[in-house]
This record gives sequence, C-alpha cells and structure tokens, in this order.
Amino acid sequence: MTNFDKKKLLEIMANVAPGRGVAEHESNNEKIFLKNFLPLPNYRMALEVDVLLILGGRGVGKTEFFRLLANYSGRQALVKNLNVRGLPPLERTIWIAGYGRTKTGEKKFPAPDITENYMKEKDRIDWRIFWLGLILGVIFQQEKELSNHSWAEEIPEQTRDILTNKLSLLSNWFLDARQNFESINYALDKLDEELLASDQWLFITYDELDRIVPSYLELAAPIRELLAFWLDRWRRWERIRPKIFLRTDLFQQEFLGFPDASKLSGHKISLEWETSWLYQVFVKRLANSGEEMNDYLQIVPGLIPPQKKDKKLGILPVLEKSRFELLMEIIIGEYMGNNYRKGYSYNWVPNHLQDARGRIAPRSFLKLFSLAAERRLEKFEEKDLPENRLLVPSDLQGALMDTSQDRIKELTEEEYPWLEALKIGLKNLNLLTEEEKFIDILKKTKWDKQPPTKKTQEILKYLEQLGIVEIRHSDRRINMPDIYRYGFEVKRKGGIKRPK
Repeated sequence: MTNFDKKKLLEIMANVAPGRGVAEHESNNEKIFLKNFLPLPNYRMALEVDVLLILGGRGVGKTEFFRLLANYSGRQALVKNLNVRGLPPLERTIWIAGYGRTKTGEKKFPAPDITENYMKEKDRIDWRIFWLGLILGVIFQQEKELSNHSWAEEIPEQTRDILTNKLSLLSNWFLDARQNFESINYALDKLDEELLASDQWLFITYDELDRIVPSYLELAAPIRELLAFWLDRWRRWERIRPKIFLRTDLFQQEFLGFPDASKLSGHKISLEWETSWLYQVFVKRLANSGEEMNDYLQIVPGLIPPQKKDKKLGILPVLEKSRFELLMEIIIGEYMGNNYRKGYSYNWVPNHLQDARGRIAPRSFLKLFSLAAERRLEKFEEKDLPENRLLVPSDLQGALMDTSQDRIKELTEEEYPWLEALKIGLKNLNLLTEEEKFIDILKKTKWDKQPPTKKTQEILKYLEQLGIVEIRHSDRRINMPDIYRYGFEVKRKGGIKRPK
C-alpha cells in the first residue's frame, strides 16, 4: 500500500464533471477540453460524408462532439486516434458552425425569443430563408478566403454586409435575404461547383436545435425545414454537407410531421455509450487531472500504458473491462456490501444509471462519481477508508439519489418543462404499478406546461420513448428505472434507502 493524500484525490474526483457535467460548462480552454474528451468508435461513422444526422438523448455528448468538430486541433486528434478513412483529408475540409455555440457565452445567432416572435406564422419557405441566411452569415464571418471567391459576388453587397456584421439581428437581414432568395440559392450552387473544382469540402454543423425557439411545440417547423432543406441539398450538392446534432425524441414523425423523415434513415446514426466507454472516459478525466491522481491509477496494472498518450487528447486509458473492474475494487471494494448479494460495484453503477431502454448518459455517469466524492469529503475521515479506498458503498448510493434528482431537474428546467407537473401525482407511488393506475395519474395531472400531446395514452408512449418508464409486456405493469425514480420520489419494494 502506498500513502496517498486521499482528500486531495477526492477533490480531484469531485471535479470530474465540471458544472455538474453540463457540456456548456466544459472549459473553453482548448487543452483542458481535449484532455477531457474521449473519441468513441462510433464517432468514426458520424464523420462519413453522407451521414447528415447525429441523434442522441440529453447528456450523451452531442455538444462536446459538436464543439470538437469546430476545433482544428480536435479534428486532427480525432481523425488520427480513430484512424478515420470515410472523411476526406482534413486539409481539404472546411468546418463551420451553422447553429450552436462552439464556446460558452457566444451570441452569434438570433436569440430564441426574438426568433420565435419574428418567425411567428411564417411558412416553410420563410424557414428555408432563415437557414440559408445563417449559412451565408457564418461563411462570411468565419471564412474570409472562401467569401472572396466568385460565388459570393452573386449576392448583393448590402446583403453580404448585413449577414456578416449583424447576423444576430434577424429583422435586419431576413427581408433582404427573402428578396434575394433566388440569388442566394444560385450563389450556393456556384460555391458547390467551386469546391468540387478545387477538390474541397464544406461541412456545416448544427447543435442546440432544441433552443431555436423557447416553446417546445414551436420547434417542429424550424427543425422539419432544416432537415428537409438538407435532404434536398444532399441530392443537389456534392461538396457541401451538414452534420446535424439532434435530440432523439425530436426526430419523431408524429412530432415533426415530416413525411420524408424515412429517407434520412440511411444518413443518420445514434450516439449511445457502452459501459466500458463510460468507465474509460471517467478514468481518462482522472488520469489527465494531474500527477497525484495518475500515480493512484497506477495501482491497476496496465490501466494506463506509458505509450498511450496523445499530444492533444492526453492520456488514454486502455479499453479493458478487467482493468476497470479492478479499479472499482480498489476505489470502493468489489461488492456494494459485505458480499456479492449486494451486487458487484462495477456492475452496480451502470445497472442503476440506465434508463428504461438500457441507455446511460455519460453526464450522469460522471456526475455520480463527482457527487459521491463530494459526499465523502463532507464527512472525511481517513480511518473510514481502509487500504486504498476513496469511497464506501453508501457514498455511491446517496449520490445515485442526488444524480436522479439532478436528471429530473435538467429535464424539467430545459427540454421537458411539462414533466414538472407529474411530480405531484407520482410522489410516493409504489412500483410495480398497473397501467390503469398510471394512466389515471396522467389523466388527473394538471399540466402547467403543455405536453407534446393531449392524449393520455400518447403521453405514456412518449414517456416510454424517453426511457422514463417501462411497460412490461407480460402483464402491462409500469416500472421506472432508478435514474428517474428517485427524482420523481417513486418507491419500490427493496429499493435503496437514503444513507444518513
């Protein structure tokens, strides 16, 4: 056993999820950002030129991936680490953020409430003009060399000037863009031809599409027209391609009313995390946090091979289940109690963080350890941590409840405010429960915010799609995974009691 400063190590672990794991709170410092980022194998497919749509639930890392693609060093590191072959050579690619913040605090695009007010009752062509205007604006702002090519001369100088300098002022440029709608389309056709002639590619990325307008029910029109626009241009253009990051639940035909959505099936992928990847990103963040934590991780032989260090991405731990199992045994113990009946610690974490569809958000995974470390620091006593332990099982059990509450808070404050009203009816509900009883709760709920549908059975279906509830096929009884259950204060026989 080596003498470690366990309090210092716990402080490092508590910081493994800055800003409670929200991507917008990740550092704007390029070095720190890249050292926190883990390139996943399925990112390789996302970089294929004909993949237009990248789907994922809240907290799966869409915004981090989006931010990485806006960063030249990040793109280099990603392509090198994953040995990407489906993407043209990076030196022949140009990457521009068509919507979304590449850094915290950016105010490049029109504010959501301004957009909603100005675009109220606008038709589908108007939304096409909106997206075309943003494309031109970001090209003019970010790619001066590209803007000086002959294609740009097809657009009136006044329009170019407004889109370059006042892109966030929607009312200043929209009417001008509408008036020059034909010229803008022609200019972009010409840009595609010029890119083809010079053997270059232009990729336009989109994120935070759930924040175009504040109202959930008003999101369908702008998202539908963005997808329809790019599906149409995919057939027309050869060298201009989008990468659209979108919440999975927003890509529903019943929500979008987009009849051609099925045509995107060959051009989309979903971001989902395997358990070993979750442990890998946790260890990567710890390993890159400093020498002291790095020394501690050396207790696990082969977890961090000396040669596995990237100049940009930092230390890269091995992807090996047995190494992560041993690490958990060292940090907390092999079991979540005195023996295996309480569960193996390595399995316990993903089993209690997965939603009803088996998906786990890395944000929740990192947050669990961060909150567990905070709990241990509140009552830190060296004598309570034998050998090289940093946590005890009750730390993770208590942190699970806090993580669940944070998860519900995230959902109700941002994407799904209508879920807040469910807390009253679900409080103290005992699981498993009959479908009829759950339906009755939904019927009696007084919605402060309008849910995506008024039909009770469809609300239940929506909750099932979100992974908040599971409907058992055998008896139609309703279950709820722990990642949501504690946040809604729902009970289950044999569930974990809150640690003192």
